[in-house]
Amino acid sequence: MLKQALFILPLPTLPAHALDTHQVSPEQLLDLGKLLAAHAGTHPWQQMWQRIRAEGYLRAQEQQPHFTVEQARLPELARQGLDQAEHVEALNSTVARYRRHFPDLVIGIQAKQALNAPCLEVDWRTLLQGMADHAAPYLGSARLLNSYPCN
Repeated sequence: MLKQALFILPLPTLPAHALDTHQVSPEQLLDLGKLLAAHAGTHPWQQMWQRIRAEGYLRAQEQQPHFTVEQARLPELARQGLDQAEHVEALNSTVARYRRHFPDLVIGIQAKQALNAPCLEVDWRTLLQGMADHAAPYLGSARLLNSYPCN
């Protein structure tokens, strides 16, 4: 009877680090936002709208920002906010906030102050560092975290 030996061979591993939004240029983040706006399916958007409802951004509350624009317009304004963002800010290592100002449109209100921009937060953790220029295959797993009115 032969005894079989189990050998564990070390396999080379490649570093798999999520995209660090602090290490990517704002221009690249804006380009990723445009790609995501164009290619995100309905499921990520639906999940984001569920979170928005749960967090109260669709109900009038004194101190919390809330949307006042017609709810039927919100999906298109949010998509435009991502596609045509004028500003992007890295919030933490994988999350970026996108903002587009609509000067002639009140999107929402906070503490009686009119807010003219939708802010959208996107989690890019499924996009690997160094893959920002080749992001198309990974866009389906990018997470639209939240949207709320801001300035």
